[in-house]
Amino acid sequence: MNTEWQVISPDGIPICSETFPSEEAARQGLAQWCKRFERQGYYSGTAGRIPLAELPARCVVEMVK
Repeated sequence: MNTEWQVISPDGIPICSETFPSEEAARQGLAQWCKRFERQGYYSGTAGRIPLAELPARCVVEMVK
């Protein structure tokens, strides 16, 4: 069985259009995505400003198939 993973942002949308081949790869993708916000120091979305330290916990890593 071929399992794929995705990461959902705090806004409820996937962080990228592709899926990841493993949970570990998805978590690495999440870490890279979070780094995009280092310069501004927070993530801003529908839930308001989220400190970078909280951002990974506010995202969902889930199996899609």
